[in-house]
Parts: sequence; structure tokens; C-alpha cells
Amino acid sequence: MRILVNVVCGFAALSLSSCMLVDKFSGRAVNYNVEAEQAQQQALLLNIVRASLNRPMQFTTLSTVTGTASYSGSASVLSPFGHHRPTAVASPDQLTITNTISGGPTFTVPVLDTQEFYQGELKPLSGQEYRFFLDEGISPAVLFYLFVEHIELTVAGTAPAQRLEYHNYVGDDFDLDRFQAVADYLLSVGLSIEEMRRGQSIGPDLTAAELHNLRDIADASNAGLHITAVRPGDPAVAADGTAPAKADGSAPAKAATKSKSAAKEPSRYRLEKDTVIYRPCLDPPANERTGIDASLFCGSSDTADNSEQQTGNLARTGGFTAPGLAAQLTQIQSDYVAKLRQAGDAATAAQIAALPVFPANAKLQVRIYMRSTEAIMHHLGSIAARHLYADGPHRRVIQVKVGEPYLRYPTTSCPPTDNPAAAPDVAPGYHCESLFVLSNVLASDSPLSVDYDNKTFYVVPESLGGGRSMRLLDLVKQLLALHTSAKELPASNVLNIIGGSAP
Repeated sequence: MRILVNVVCGFAALSLSSCMLVDKFSGRAVNYNVEAEQAQQQALLLNIVRASLNRPMQFTTLSTVTGTASYSGSASVLSPFGHHRPTAVASPDQLTITNTISGGPTFTVPVLDTQEFYQGELKPLSGQEYRFFLDEGISPAVLFYLFVEHIELTVAGTAPAQRLEYHNYVGDDFDLDRFQAVADYLLSVGLSIEEMRRGQSIGPDLTAAELHNLRDIADASNAGLHITAVRPGDPAVAADGTAPAKADGSAPAKAATKSKSAAKEPSRYRLEKDTVIYRPCLDPPANERTGIDASLFCGSSDTADNSEQQTGNLARTGGFTAPGLAAQLTQIQSDYVAKLRQAGDAATAAQIAALPVFPANAKLQVRIYMRSTEAIMHHLGSIAARHLYADGPHRRVIQVKVGEPYLRYPTTSCPPTDNPAAAPDVAPGYHCESLFVLSNVLASDSPLSVDYDNKTFYVVPESLGGGRSMRLLDLVKQLLALHTSAKELPASNVLNIIGGSAP
């Protein structure tokens, strides 16, 4: 009987410990978080690997993870009662104990192939998003080299318009070197995106008598409208709610008022709605502002382009000249022509030599065309492919200059290299870092890897020259989440700076 008591007590202790094991779920919850991290990052990396191999992408996501844990147990004891008589069969004294513990996650992995999803993924990034990530402290050069698909420069005052395009295409050194030259110039003069708030007129002007109803005023306020006094001498308002510009494109001047007393007495009122726009601007050092119109500087009060804002073009008046950039682009073109001729490709050399020459002293306008989230993933795949699959002379690690934000961005280019660990200094406070690097060789401390096409692809760790690889994966993950469900994001894909008439 004592043995039976000990067995039952042991079973009770086992049951209690099992219940405690089931109730303590914090460790398993953290493990689910780690597994979700790996699942999402590997899915992103897998699509970038597909892009590097020119394979179609397939998007899935880990939508829900539900942890489960249960415990069940039972016991039965059969013991004889009354006079015990030996029998030929087994003893009726029996003890049966069952104890079951189960647990594990239940998760859902939906395939993202809906129209809404692809509308978000194929929508070019906006100036609002650019500004947000600048505010997050991401290097302007990293954002520019990742977000911008190509730059278009137009010579002002030419008919038909003379346009020069520079594509952020990493598969060809000529395209890449030219894009880097233009991008580095814009970054060196402090290219940024600034937020501007402007009032847009709603409906016709109102008299004081028409504003006597306080309920109407409250309703207008609840609708996000505010009432602005229109004083004598204010310029007329166009149909789009903005003052018309002069013929030369400059902002209209206010007419002189008849008297001081008249200027203080508004006769009409205007309903206005605040609109937020994001426009490109330049912030060059004080000693390098020659050749750049003041209206392009960050914080300028230029307001002559609201009509363009309504079409989605973030337009600006003003322009700039860049003789130094012209000389650099001419040298890149000459060097590439000489390289082709030396290689015996005279036909391609002739075509490159015939390309329009960048004008040294003309005033220019620039348009910056943004990528979509899916195009960014294709771009990262191309960057990875340039290092993974290109042969010796064409193998290259794509690098960008990073450094102290309070120092002027240098125009000196990162030297071509196929070594991810190369991080040369190009100017005081600035050095080169790899944008994104994958390898098929096992790295002991690789932060992430994925299997595809019978190969394993490793993200090169930062200590071995991986540079910004993991941080860019995190950035793409945020963009993917924003564009998967954000229906109200701005649809603009062009950031324009419009040049004035040629001098």
C-alpha cells in the first residue's frame, strides 16, 4: 500500500510540473518572434535572389502566429478487496497512468497576389516617403542610390527640349559612372526634400454677411477648412485656388493699397484648405551658390507652381548651371569610347561618341524619377548579380559614400572594386561602403541565408564588407508593409526642378 501511495504522489507531482510547463509561455512567445523574423527576412532575401537570377518573384507573408499548449492526464488503480486468493492469472493489482503534453504554433502564410497588393508594390515612391526616411536618419546618398531610377536633365529655353537621361543601372559601367557623377553633384549641393504647407481656396470669396451663421463656420472648421480675410489689394485667385504667376514664371506682386485704413479692413473672406506638398530643394554651402537660382534653396518662399502640384509633379521654378559636372561627364564619355576602341568594338564606340554633350553653361532643369518597391528589389538583385555572377573584369561591388552629415558630400567617386571589404576614404569624414552584397561562400557569422536553385545565398556580414546589406533589407521590409495596405499614399513619382530661361 505504501508503494501505491508513493506512485500516486509521483503522478501528482508530474501533473503539477506539466501544468507549470504549459502555463509558462513567455519563452515560447519570444521564440515565435525570432522565427517570424527569420521567416520574413528570408522571404525578402529569396525574392532578391530571384531578381538576381532574372526569375519571377513570388510574394508571401507570415500573417498570424498562434501558440498552443495543452496537457491531459489520467490514472486508474485496481486493487483487490476482501480475502485475497491467489489465482493462475495475473494479479488484479493494476496501476495505469497516462500523461500527455502537446504544444506548437499555428501559422498562416497567405500568397500576396491580389490587385490591391500589386497596385501598392508597383506604385513609385513619393516625396513624402523620401522625406520620412531622411528624417529617420538614413544617409541621403543611400536613399538616393536606392530610390531613384533615373535622372533627367533638360536644357532650359531649347525648342524642341534637349533632354539628357542618366539611368541608375548597375549592369553597365558607362551608365553607372554617369549616374554617379550626376547624383554626386546633386548630393554635393545639398539635395533634399522639404515639406511645404499651402492654402488652397475652396469656392468663391464670401462677404461678411454670408459668414453670420456660427453653425456654418463650425461645420467648415470640422471639415478642415479655415477662414482667411481677403484685404484690398490682394491678388486675384485662380480657379485652382492660387494666385496667377507672372509671364516670366515668378510669383505675383501684391498691388499697392489705397490707404492704411483700407488695408486693415477686410471686405471679403475666403475658405481655404491647407495642403501639404513635398518638393526637392538644394542647400549648398554659402560659397557655392553661384549659378543656382535662389528659388531652389531649401526654405525659399517660391509659390508659383501649385498648378503643377495638382498633376502630381513636384515642380519648382529656377535652375542651375554646372560646368564642373559637364567636364566630368565629358571625361567619362571620352574614357569609355577609348576603352571600346581598344577592345575592338568600334561600332559601339561610335554610338557612344555621338551622344549629346552635356552643356557647360546652360541653365538646367532636373527631374528625379522614383522607383517602386518591387523595382527596388529588382535593383538590389542587380547589385547582387554584379558581384555574384559577373566574370573577373566585370565583377564589381556597388558602393556608396557615407560619412558625417554636417560635412559637404564629396564628388570624388568610389574607385571600382570587386572586394566587399574595401572601404577607401574619398574625403575627410567620408568613406565608401557596399550597398548590398551576397555570397555563395559560407560565412561563419552571416546574419541571414536562404536556399534557392540548389544553392545557398548568404548575406555578407558587416565585419567582412557587407556594408548596408541588412539595413537595406529592413528598409525594404518597411516599404513592403507600407505599400501592401496603404491606399492613401501620394501617387507622385516625379520630383521636378524647373529651370528658367537660358541666360
